[in-house]
Amino acid sequence: MTTLAELLAVFEDEVQLGETLLSNMNAQKEAILDWNSSALLLHVEEKERLVRQLATLEHKQQHIVRQLLGEHGLPKADGASALKLLLTNLPEIPQRSKLGHVQQRAWQVYSRLRAGEKHLTTLMGMLLTHIGEALDVVTRPPTMSTYGGKGVLTASRPDPGFVQEKI
Repeated sequence: MTTLAELLAVFEDEVQLGETLLSNMNAQKEAILDWNSSALLLHVEEKERLVRQLATLEHKQQHIVRQLLGEHGLPKADGASALKLLLTNLPEIPQRSKLGHVQQRAWQVYSRLRAGEKHLTTLMGMLLTHIGEALDVVTRPPTMSTYGGKGVLTASRPDPGFVQEKI
């Protein structure tokens, strides 16, 4: 027989894992800002391991919720609707309020994590753009002719309009 204590333990593990993911995300930001690619790779590998653990906890949570729905004679459901159905139909017991509290903490942690991941992705995209632009200058073939008719370097691009007095 599955108990609410088991579900509560899974929720608490998910919250703790979420807080670890937040810490990992901050370490990734630091590694990016410090241009420390080896540290960034280590943090990304750690994140992948943590996400796999989170997926395992999610499957365990879904299994426990399905069992509890069956034990309480409630209709089967999946995902967030199953948990909501279970929480709304549980009798008033101390574990019910604790489950609601832990679920709220999980929502807060994972909301911060989603926002932080979005910010981190934006930061990485901006850095990638800047790196691409810097490398483009280095890898682009020269746009200057070697020497003009007077023996001096001449640009193959026209001067800007204000230099040519067109503005």
